Amino acid sequence: MIKEHAVKQKLKKHLGFYLVLMLCMAMISFACWYAYEQTKQQINIDLNSAVGDIKVMEVQTDIPKATEPPTERETLPETKPETIHTQPLIVQPLQTAPIQTEVITQQAAVIDAPETAPAVIETETIVPTSTEPPCWPLNGEIIEDFSNGELVKSKTTGIWQTHNGIDIAGTLGDTVCAVNAGLVRNIENDALWGVTVTIDHQNGLISRYCSLNSGLSVSVGDTVEKGTVIGALGDTADIESSMPTHLHFEVLQGEIYLNPAEYLGSQTIETESE
Repeated sequence: MIKEHAVKQKLKKHLGFYLVLMLCMAMISFACWYAYEQTKQQINIDLNSAVGDIKVMEVQTDIPKATEPPTERETLPETKPETIHTQPLIVQPLQTAPIQTEVITQQAAVIDAPETAPAVIETETIVPTSTEPPCWPLNGEIIEDFSNGELVKSKTTGIWQTHNGIDIAGTLGDTVCAVNAGLVRNIENDALWGVTVTIDHQNGLISRYCSLNSGLSVSVGDTVEKGTVIGALGDTADIESSMPTHLHFEVLQGEIYLNPAEYLGSQTIETESE
């Protein structure tokens, strides 16, 4: 009996478990069905709303098509031109002012211009030129030759440089004269070459006399003849101060340095007093 009672109790427990399980499944099924129905209704509502919107858009965009042109060409009925009565146009001549043919004289032309002095035309001083051969500016021995563009070592500075003239030895106070006729273009106290006189011989030829004494016999603008004394030999060229007293003499043709010894030729000097 006890065994049967235990079996019944066990069956009751299992039966209760299955009843609860079935009840849960039923509730879950009902919940799913309810959710499905709600979702279905909402989808139907959304679809109906969307279909309505589409129909409205179709109605708004339903633009009537243009009618086709008639197959037969329409012609306007012929009408006779109306006769327009116009009055004749009378053209009157323009009233123009008579052209004055009188000659009007300007007062400015009648007024006598004030008398003015004739303009003074400044002309460059005519420089005497000479076809004679030049004379030497100073009688003396050449102690430094023309380098003809080649570099030579300076006895004073020790620097390799070109020597663009010749050095003619002399004593302080020796007279230095112009080698030919020309115009004194420039006088300067050069920082390297000392007191320097430049003479323009008016044929593209220029002569330069360097290391002179400060007491010169000419001024800028003076015209000189061949042999005119321009000054005295000094010792003012610092760039060649280690050498004996001498005249540094240069000759240029335009901007090209010439060999002064070749230009001067044989050594002669003609001194003229002022």
